[in-house]
Order: sequence, then structure tokens, then C-alpha cells
Amino acid sequence: MVERTTGIPLMTLNRSFFSLAGAFLALSTAAISLVVAFTPGSTGQTASIVAGVSMLVAVLLLYSEAKLDPDAVLTLLAVFALLTAICTGIYVFSADDAGVAWMVVTGVATLVAAALGYTTYRRQHHEAPEFPDILGRQFGPDSLLETEGIQFTGTLQPGEGPNPHWMSIYLQNTFDAPRAVTVRFDAGNQARYLRFHQEHRVRVGAAEVMAVRLPVIAPTYPGQYSLYFKLRVDGAEGRRVRLRRARTAEDRVKASTTAALLAFGHLRVGGGVKFTIGPLPDDIWVADLPAPEAETIWQPQLGTVPLHQSMTDV
Repeated sequence: MVERTTGIPLMTLNRSFFSLAGAFLALSTAAISLVVAFTPGSTGQTASIVAGVSMLVAVLLLYSEAKLDPDAVLTLLAVFALLTAICTGIYVFSADDAGVAWMVVTGVATLVAAALGYTTYRRQHHEAPEFPDILGRQFGPDSLLETEGIQFTGTLQPGEGPNPHWMSIYLQNTFDAPRAVTVRFDAGNQARYLRFHQEHRVRVGAAEVMAVRLPVIAPTYPGQYSLYFKLRVDGAEGRRVRLRRARTAEDRVKASTTAALLAFGHLRVGGGVKFTIGPLPDDIWVADLPAPEAETIWQPQLGTVPLHQSMTDV
């Protein structure tokens, strides 16, 4: 099984991140503007216009994102409602005469946060029968990692005799659109001791589950060798059809990168996903490195994903 090393995770910046971040900023601006609008002695008309425009921007961004990933929208709204309840609650308890209106806002925001949080929690722990959690069932949900909507885990089959080690990386597409996945390997300062394919690109169909098997040739003398890997995912996300989320995979931060970032006052250490590989019993260093293999484990039934997306090359 793949090993996760501890480290500081780096946030993935993609289209969804910027949409949700923009929506959260717009909601915050709308909320602050409404507070200003109802504050005695303020310019209520200007603040109301700003609140209306900000709310419209938030609605448009959230509507677009909800068509692809409604649970991300529900989570954002639940967090925003919770923060609203905390802020107004602090004001209610600290002010001498906060008024009934602020108490009502605190209570409503608390109920909304609880309702939305419970709803998205139930949804993310529900498995759609037409899109089963194949890898979660086989390896356990806690064994899965996720990168850009591709859930994955891996196993290592040790080599015997003249046969190399074989790494099996299992990929599960959570979207109803095909993705192009590039598996990249890095052995660091142990690269001179190992032979492997540094990267391999594979197409994962809409909601498809597949396995990629890649060979590794190691030396014969005793030792443990670390082979890190990461995924790069390309292609349109489509609509999320597997709602259960896995832990976001962390990229490995090299020592040189850590030193460079420390010069600017930032600390980034560790992280990454790796296989720990032992020696081979026979010396096959000069043997040809076999080609990678790919196998489809599960595909959705016809009609459960858009036909034009399942047939489109990435």
C-alpha cells in the first residue's frame, strides 16, 4: 500500500477554488454592506447597492458551481452561516443592548449552518447505486487520496527471480467527464539505484475505475528505496457523481525547495506519497524495462454519463 508522509499540505488552486473563494468574498461584502446600510447615520443607499451587486455576483458564482459540485456550495454556505452566527453572537453577548433583531439573526444563522452542514455530511456519506465506491470498498475509504477529483491508492507486488517489482496504482474518476492522468515518479537522490518509467499518461473515462501497473527494477544488495509519485490531472471536471471525498494528496517538498522558501520566511517541509521498495533477489539491472500496463476495473452503464463526454478524447 502507498505510504503518506507527513508534511504541510499545499492548496490546489483550480477553477472551483477561485469560484468558491470569489463567492465567499462576495457574500462577506454583501453582509458587511447590509450592516452598514442599517447603521444609523450611514449612507444607506450606497451600501444597499453594494450589497445587492455583491449578492448577485455570489449567486451567479454559486449557481455555476452547484451544477458541478453541490456539496462544495453547501459546505461553503454552512461555513459562512456559522461565521455569521459567531460574529453576531459575540456582538449580542458583548453589547449592552444589542436588540432582538441581532438575536434573531444569530439564531437563524446557527440553524442554517447546522441544517446545511448536516445535509452535505449525509450526502457525502451516501453512495449512489449507479456509481459505487469501488476503491473505497476494496481498500477502505481511509486508504484513498484525491487529486483534482481523481481518487487513488496503490499496492506493490515484490519482484521474484528475473521479474521486476510491479506497482499498481488504482484510479477512480469522481466526475462524469473523462480525465487525462499523468503519473510522475521521483526517486530523489536514490534515482541512480532504480530503473523506472519517470511518467506515464493514461486516459480515465467518465466515472471509470482503472488500474495502472508500472515496473521498477531495483538493485540486489540490501536496502530500502523510496519512490515518490504524484498525479497531474487534465480535462474538464464535469459533474461530480461520487460524492464521498478522500483526503487531498500532498506534494512532496524537496530539501532544496524548503531551503529556498525559508529564505523568504516560509516553511514547507515533508509531504508526498511514496512506495518503499526492497532489493530484487537476482540482478536484472541490464534487463529491458517492461512497458506499463492499464486495465479497466469498472465502467458506468450506458446512459448514466453523457455519451459525448464518455466518447471524447482528453
